[in-house]
Amino acid sequence: MIRAARPVCDEDHDLALVLACQRGGADAEPSFAALVDRHSARVRRRAARILGDEAEAEDVVQEVFSNVHRFLDRYTPDRPFGHWLSVVTLNACRIALRKRSGRERRHGAFATDPGHPTEARLDTDPMLRDWLRVALAELPPTTRDCILLRVLDGLSHREIAERLGSTEPAIKMRVRRGLRELRARHEEAVAEAAASRR
Repeated sequence: MIRAARPVCDEDHDLALVLACQRGGADAEPSFAALVDRHSARVRRRAARILGDEAEAEDVVQEVFSNVHRFLDRYTPDRPFGHWLSVVTLNACRIALRKRSGRERRHGAFATDPGHPTEARLDTDPMLRDWLRVALAELPPTTRDCILLRVLDGLSHREIAERLGSTEPAIKMRVRRGLRELRARHEEAVAEAAASRR
């Protein structure tokens, strides 16, 4: 019995494209575009199932392939590219869900970014809300951004470091120092308020 020649499987095709991207040169860009064409619909479907939101899924597709492009040199062929891509997709969906949760917490507790003025009614103590706005505005901008991304958006120190182009230890230090400064200012404000009532 004569068997038909086995066609090149998708995994082999993916690997050839990945290796072309990793080598660089004239073939890198079209090879990456081919990877996106081959996998973007599947990434979109998976993200939409996880997130339950088509618009967020589109954002995740962009994030996934941005991360793939950035970290493709770390890929090794000890597992199929499709599996590696699924892990990247799942991580991007987890981040999107954390961001959504952070937005919901922020809208519920603050209604807007507490570093900016608002006319909306907020559920928190108005005096504390106003104090927090002023205190955050007085922090260095990068420290303020780190605190907002960590506390309100729920991002990890590593995610914040990637977003701001810094290192994880530097972000941890900024968040720790920023929160310590906010606590110290709050304690001072409480003490002044108590002294003024005497």
